[in-house]
Amino acid sequence: MREDISFAACVSVLRKQFSAYCSGRLAEAGVSLGQLYILLYAGNRDGCPPKDICSALRLDAGYLNRELAKLSDRGMVTQEKNQADRRGRIVRLTAKGREVFQMSRGLFREWDEMVLSPLDAEERRHLTDLINKIAFRDGGLPSGREKSKKGE
Repeated sequence: MREDISFAACVSVLRKQFSAYCSGRLAEAGVSLGQLYILLYAGNRDGCPPKDICSALRLDAGYLNRELAKLSDRGMVTQEKNQADRRGRIVRLTAKGREVFQMSRGLFREWDEMVLSPLDAEERRHLTDLINKIAFRDGGLPSGREKSKKGE
């Protein structure tokens, strides 16, 4: 990597390329990239409450409710009463939602293979380990909405 290009710039370029790569396949499936992340979260945590999705994906509750309504209208998710908390609800993927979930996993693998093709197996493992160390560290990264403390 050239020293004058930041890591953030590289991540931004990769994210844009990934979005462009996925957009056609996702359009065929009838979902946006944002909706895909909702399906992925719900697919990995069957019966999760919407508040967990909001928290994990850092989404506004109103936005999530609108997106869940769209996914529900397309037959990809159901929202059921939460038996543990009668006031709440839980999100489950339907068979159609599971199809998109499985398709996306293949899409992610295809993207990985394409992007990582210049690297050998050891380099891929090392890069993935380093990115995981950054992305999934304890406490996560700040969202940018936190107020900075004076004097720090």
